[in-house]
Amino acid sequence: MEKQIILMSHGMMAQEVLNSAKMIVGDQINYPVVCMTPDDGIDGTMTKLNQILSELPEDKEVIVIADLLGGTPANVASMKAAERPHLKVVTGMNLGMVLESFFLLDSNHLAEQLVNIGSQGVSIVGTKVIDSEDE
Repeated sequence: MEKQIILMSHGMMAQEVLNSAKMIVGDQINYPVVCMTPDDGIDGTMTKLNQILSELPEDKEVIVIADLLGGTPANVASMKAAERPHLKVVTGMNLGMVLESFFLLDSNHLAEQLVNIGSQGVSIVGTKVIDSEDE
């Protein structure tokens, strides 16, 4: 079953991560975004999310990728997930997760895969010089 992805963040992060993903894979990745402004608070953020969800069938699998565990966007999505059993929330949004969600849209374990991709993408990059034998 195809899943719907929604990106949520403080400020414009969700939109800008989507814009970056479009630079890589093109306009075919076009997820709805909820960008919480300083004036939105919980109510305004919930209104934005409800608007997107109102356009989807209740039984549609939805994964919200939010920026920060414990932040208002993730908390709002979690409140909605309590009412909507087909909605999952994954936090720690990064570009790798968003790109992976596009390519694995049919996966039954997408939320778990996104967590793995997100955590695997965090590392300290060394300064090792690659010589011709490494290539």
